[in-house]
This record gives sequence, structure tokens and C-alpha cells, in this order.
Amino acid sequence: MNSVFEKFRQFRSNADEPDYDCREGCFMRLYRSVDKAQYKDWISALVADGFTVLQQTENNGNLYTCLKGEAVINAFFTPCDGILRVAASENNLTPNFEKTECEGSGETAFYGFENDQTLIDCGMCLLVQCPDYSFFIVDSGHYLQFNDNDRIYKFMRERTPDGQKVVVNGWLLTHAHSDHVSKFMDFLRYNRYDVEIEGIYSNLIPADDKASEFWDPEEKRLAPKLFKMLDETDIPTYKIHTGQRFYIRNLCFDVMGTHEDIYPQTVRDYNDSSCMVMLTAEGSRIFIPGDASNLASVELEKRYGETLKCDIVQVAHHGHNGLYKSAYELLCADIAVFPITRIKFDEEYPRQEANRRAIELACAYYITSDGTVKIPLPYKKGGVEVLPDETFEDFGKIERLWGYTYSDERKKELYDLFVKNGGDLENATLPVMYQGIFSM
Repeated sequence: MNSVFEKFRQFRSNADEPDYDCREGCFMRLYRSVDKAQYKDWISALVADGFTVLQQTENNGNLYTCLKGEAVINAFFTPCDGILRVAASENNLTPNFEKTECEGSGETAFYGFENDQTLIDCGMCLLVQCPDYSFFIVDSGHYLQFNDNDRIYKFMRERTPDGQKVVVNGWLLTHAHSDHVSKFMDFLRYNRYDVEIEGIYSNLIPADDKASEFWDPEEKRLAPKLFKMLDETDIPTYKIHTGQRFYIRNLCFDVMGTHEDIYPQTVRDYNDSSCMVMLTAEGSRIFIPGDASNLASVELEKRYGETLKCDIVQVAHHGHNGLYKSAYELLCADIAVFPITRIKFDEEYPRQEANRRAIELACAYYITSDGTVKIPLPYKKGGVEVLPDETFEDFGKIERLWGYTYSDERKKELYDLFVKNGGDLENATLPVMYQGIFSM
């Protein structure tokens, strides 16, 4: 693959950074002080040497090319800073770059799934159902959300016609935090018997990245287990890169950022390793940043500016410290979806200016712990539905696990909200020890 990079030396004007090992037989080289003409000349030179262009995209002046030859080359040029990032891989598997249609009688709908918040306040799972009743899934949930792999399966099974196998047309893992990938791992172990998974999409930071000394021990322990599972699975796994535009059914995905975009800065905050995508379905745009944080926000804003405008935004990092306020001003979404508990949302709201700004700009916002949010697509104002609340916090166990608790008045307030949201008192995980409080 070195000949690919050597060829670019005749077109560039400044020294590049050391190679960056991106995992999965892929590494990246960064070039500075590059202009558009040099970039185009290099692409033309590779084509003359026998490389085939698989895809070229332009997004707000940023240029991306995917080529296949002695290696698969993903080249992303950002004129705002004159940087070219080239990721080379011996893995020939690429997402589908051709626009597709989707036949079926079902609707297209986006769901902000209610993770089980009985024992923990985090976790994220998003789903999009297509007209053929297949699902695209983003992330999953935390290992303390014990049954969420079964709940995710049940959710899809109930929305799949009788006699038809549940189909997951794609599963995106934004990053390898436990509250995003644990239930995906359990799903592969326990729920595949009635499910066809057509592909897994990710760009996960290596577990031995030079920034790993700054990560929590759990972050370093979990990733190798996930990587081993992905290496051993028979499901096609696609490594996605910034600039790519890929298609699944009637869904279009623009990859807006990965951990590769942070280099040469170190990803000290593991959240900044999140893949960010803009999903377009039935003319509506949904921005999904995972847990992307400050460094990712800077790159996102300077590259895409006002072209980030979308209809729906998943608020980054559950509404904790994530994207900057200025990013939400550019996104300017009508609907903000917070994958978080009502308790933590209320705690974060006074101190997170970005959250407040996202809500100010939106027509409505939703907290997934209040019940799964359903948004039919194309998005229309007034068309959002919140499904009945399914889970309820076990305050005693939360206190023993995490060391924090709430007043009796606050617990009763949350219980009353659970009931108001259509909470299933018979089947929900309801802590019996608080029934005296709730009957006040």
C-alpha cells in the first residue's frame, strides 16, 4: 500500500503526520497544506494506475473518494483546513454506495427506544423501521439493562408481520461504551434464532490507541471482547469512513465524523470516538452523534456549517457534556430526543447550556425514559407519538449501586409521571418497597 501514498508526494507541499493505525488491517495517513487541485490530480493518478473509483461525494465543499485497487482507499479532503486524510485497508468490504428502493406496505418510522432505567440512567437504542418491515438499529443498551436484548427483539417481533422473520437491515455501533454495545453483544448471543442481521456498521477506535491511558478501565476491557465477537461473526461487518454516503432500503446515511477525524489530537475523552451520521429517510433528516463530545463538535461545525440543518437530533451523550451549543444552533432541529432518564435530564438541564439551546430551537423534545418515542417519516409537526412507559427506577438498588438517592416527594413525583405516561403497573419493574411512599 505504500506505493499509494508515495504517489501523492509529487502532489503535496508539506510533511505528513506519522501513520495512524486504525484497526482491522487499516491505517491512515494525514497530509497538510493540500489544495483541491493536488487532491484531484492524485485521484486521477491512482485511476491511471488501475484503481477504480467506487464513490465520490461532496458535502459543503468537503470531498470524498473511495477507490479500489491493490487496497481500498478512503480519501477525505477538507478545504477549510487544507487537510487530506487517507485511510487504506486490505479489507475489500464496503457499504452499498448505490441508491436503493424499498418495496412494502409498511410505514417508515424513527423510534427513540426506552431502555430499561430500573438500575441505571444511561443507555441508548434507536431504531428506524422501513416499509418492508425491516429495521435499522443504532446501538443497544447497558449490561445493567438486563433484559433489553429481549425487549429490543420483542419490540421488532411485535412490529413484524406474523410468519415473517425479523430482519435487521443494518446495525450501527457508534462507539464501544458499555451503555451502547452491551445489549448488542447479548443480542448476538441470545436473540439471533428468529432474526436475520444483514450487516454491522462501525468505525471503532483501537483498544490500544495511544490515548487509552486516559480511558476508564471498563472502556479498555470491553472493546477487545466486542472486537473478538465482530471478528468471529458470520455477519458482514462494514468499516465506515467520513465522507461516505451509503444506502440501505429507503435510508441514506452520510458519515459525518469518526475518531479518525480527531487525529493527530488524542481521543482522551472516549466519547469523541463516536461515529456521527446524518440519516435521510423520506425527505427528513435525522442527526445521530452518539456520545460525540467537544473535539468532534469542533470538526463537525467547521466542516459543515449551516448545511447541518436537520429535522430530528439525538442529543449527544444523553444530554451530558457533548456537542457545543453552537453545533445545536447549526443543526436547528425541530425535534430533540434525549436518551436519558427524567431524573438525570432535570439535573443536567440547569448546567448544560447546549441542552437548553437545543430545546429552545426545537418545537418539542422527548426523554426516552418517559416512553419510546415514535416519529413517522416524513416528519410532520404533531405526528409524534410516545408509547406507554415500560420501566421504573428501583431507588433502593440505585442507591446501593451508585450512592445517590432522592427525596420521598421526588420519588412520588416520578411515580405519578410514570402513571400519567401510561405505565403498566402490573408488568413494569416496580419496586414494592416504595408502595407506601407512592400511596401518600
